[in-house]
Amino acid sequence: MKIIFSPAKSMDFSDPVKNPLKIKFPGKTNFLLKHLKTLSLGEIAEIMKVKGNTLNHVKEIYENFESAHTKKAIAAYSGVSFKQLDLGGYSEKEFGFLDSHLIILSALYGILRPSDFIKEYRLDMGMKLLKDRNLYKFWKKEVNGYFEEDELILNLASKEFSKIIEKPMITIDFKEKKGDLYRSVSTYSKKGRGLMLNYIVKNRITSVDR
Repeated sequence: MKIIFSPAKSMDFSDPVKNPLKIKFPGKTNFLLKHLKTLSLGEIAEIMKVKGNTLNHVKEIYENFESAHTKKAIAAYSGVSFKQLDLGGYSEKEFGFLDSHLIILSALYGILRPSDFIKEYRLDMGMKLLKDRNLYKFWKKEVNGYFEEDELILNLASKEFSKIIEKPMITIDFKEKKGDLYRSVSTYSKKGRGLMLNYIVKNRITSVDR
């Protein structure tokens, strides 16, 4: 079983290391980086819908990407979903389980295992970075090819990222009842995905029957 998970815009690189990048598709990532480094402040603002300090920080990220330090992917993201994971309390076996079963989807790196070393970035699948194709088309072959043909895929990712997967999967959605309708509330959905992933890791669940 593989579990797909969304990345987070917020990242914590307060304690990076000097390890080199450890990613699955360096050629594809470098292609995107080459383009990202050429973008002006105005282009970044238009593509990524950011401004002020965030805009300047994104520009600095790509200007200084080569010299930047790395961090394990599972510890680099600091969004709501990732805050539900008891990383400080996981045993060695639980970290091993996490690394064997979790795939974090990424617009810059394609797919990431928790132990992969990455550098800080900002890029979403929906951003119009390339003129000739969108990032879904850019990554579709590599991402889908990573999964074995008959592998069970448990979807704990957002629609933005999970829609790149063309193979059958079991999707878990979290909704809140408001009146007579059930609606997705972003923060609660993210928290639910994180809590469920944490439960799966703690109990080392590998099938939907257990």
